[in-house]
Amino acid sequence: MLTDDQIWELADRMNVPLTFCNFKDKLKNKKLKYNKSYIVNMEDSVSKDGKMNPGSHYVCFQINHYPNGRKESIYFDSFGMPQPDTLTEYVGGIMPHNDKDIQSLMNSACGWYCLAFLHYINASPDRTGHLYTDAKRFINMFDDLEKEHNHLKNEFVLKHFFRSADPSLRKPIEVGGKLVSPEDITDQDDDNKKHL
Repeated sequence: MLTDDQIWELADRMNVPLTFCNFKDKLKNKKLKYNKSYIVNMEDSVSKDGKMNPGSHYVCFQINHYPNGRKESIYFDSFGMPQPDTLTEYVGGIMPHNDKDIQSLMNSACGWYCLAFLHYINASPDRTGHLYTDAKRFINMFDDLEKEHNHLKNEFVLKHFFRSADPSLRKPIEVGGKLVSPEDITDQDDDNKKHL
């Protein structure tokens, strides 16, 4: 699992307008900022036994406020779960969210998924600029693990968000103990190739 410091560093490199990355109980002291990204660890900073919590699972959200007064919000959890009550209270309502489980329980890539999602909706050259369209396009790159069981494909797609933009610097990625290149994606994944 990524640390908060690693998330801040990667967010900066990926042009993610991150304004918060911390435990969920730390949100209550922060004023909500529009057009900024939030990554939230689903644990409180101190566990029930009074010890500092190492954290468990990252989720993210963003609320955009446009010049015409319109607001759009989005909540993302790589397990496809709706937002917890803590976030509903913080933002003042329910945010639209993905319901597709794209992360395997066998890995701890939640922070990586959050960063990739926030990069796509904020800085990807492929984005449309419409929050909900871009969120849907991002989610559609991945298989729903409730229906498909190819978590390695999802991890393969995810890893491309963290590769050099310079093709000459790219090397094959290890997936499931094998080196795989973008050309190795099956024909059924042609829709995803254009996003890699």
